[in-house]
Amino acid sequence: MNVERPVSPPPVPAAAAPDPFPPLYTRYVLFMVLLTMIFSNVDRTILSILVEDIKADFALDDAQMGWLLGPAFAIVYSVLCLPLGRYADTTGVRRNIVAYSLLVWSLFTGATACVTSYLQLFVARMGVGVGEAGGTSPSVSMLADYLTPAKRARGISVVSIGAVLGLGLGMVMGGWVSERYGWRAAFVAAGLPGVVLAILYRFTIHEPKRGGSEGRQAAAPIALGAGLKILLATRTYQFILAANAICLFASMGRNLWEPAFLMRTYKMGVFEAGAWYFLTAPLPSMFGIFLGGWFADRLGARDPRWYLWVPAVGQTLSVPILMIFLLWDETDLIAMPDFMVAAGLPTLPVALVWGLFGSIIGGAFTAPFMSTIQGVAPLRMRAFASAVSTQVTTVVGHAAGPLVVGMIAKDFAARFGDDALRYSLLVPTVTPLLAAVICLFGARYVGADLARAREIDR
Repeated sequence: MNVERPVSPPPVPAAAAPDPFPPLYTRYVLFMVLLTMIFSNVDRTILSILVEDIKADFALDDAQMGWLLGPAFAIVYSVLCLPLGRYADTTGVRRNIVAYSLLVWSLFTGATACVTSYLQLFVARMGVGVGEAGGTSPSVSMLADYLTPAKRARGISVVSIGAVLGLGLGMVMGGWVSERYGWRAAFVAAGLPGVVLAILYRFTIHEPKRGGSEGRQAAAPIALGAGLKILLATRTYQFILAANAICLFASMGRNLWEPAFLMRTYKMGVFEAGAWYFLTAPLPSMFGIFLGGWFADRLGARDPRWYLWVPAVGQTLSVPILMIFLLWDETDLIAMPDFMVAAGLPTLPVALVWGLFGSIIGGAFTAPFMSTIQGVAPLRMRAFASAVSTQVTTVVGHAAGPLVVGMIAKDFAARFGDDALRYSLLVPTVTPLLAAVICLFGARYVGADLARAREIDR
């Protein structure tokens, strides 16, 4: 029996449209979004470099820290991102939503320095989640109206680059401040600058016209039920939701525990672990994120299936490399030049070189996923489409990833000691293979779904 299989049609050219704002101003907006995402992820993830200090101060175990690293933030964040995304699509000014959200999460981060119990720390992490729920989705939707389709994947990559850079800077800055002034001072240093940035964002960023970057006129807001029906009937969107959730489970499960892994297995101090982690994971990941967007824009212009093929290739290749990183002998070290020794980095574990290459390749999924979601969603559903994706990835990735790793490490502790975390990290490391398979199945629908979204807004 012959079964008709969907085939992705040739690329759908976007309507010719000039850049909606002067290039210099658009770069300023990209820079401000980059800074916002940096502070978002500094405040979101700084706890991970402070795990050992906070564990000792409050006499906690890895499972309790897993709850702080994951669900305390992620549950509130995932619940609120949907209504805020919907508000951004209908009556809200996206610039204002981002600015006020930035103010809220920065204040809660600073207030974390004052906690005196595990419960208070848990509540403070929930407060950070309340604020950050309004950060990413409205930002992505707004950038889609600043950037023409031909530049969108590269431009939107600043959201992911900022996230990774914030993760790395949080490790380095948090470790440095914590070693000198204590972990409480690290939360103050992370939170207060965001208050100033929120004011600048509110009064210097213009709200773009919806559809202006594509020469399209946004229709009236779509009813929530009708919009959900459109989104959930979009095959490309379904496959990206699944693949992105698995990718975030892997990345957050690894990223929020790897500094503790370096401290336990390699006997590094807080600053040394944070610095090496930044240089070999977040920093190269930024390069990988940009490359993923660049390849998706270049190759996707010829065949839209590349918007999912690029992530599939990156996730597949990253798995064996990151497994080598975890399992390499920790006694195999490279001596560093004198200037790095003076900075407190006397040796480089060979394993981290493997981690560096794995981070570059593994980061290629984020920009193509975000850009494609904006392309297949109707204009008045873009923030909500991003919010749904954020909710799914937050629950599966940010909540479940660190929690699963922490619980497995607790169970492994009696058998493996300090190496329990090493072996528990293998779980999120291999899961990207499933995401790659999902991308390969979903790639066939991309062209048709891009064309369908343009027809809806005519």
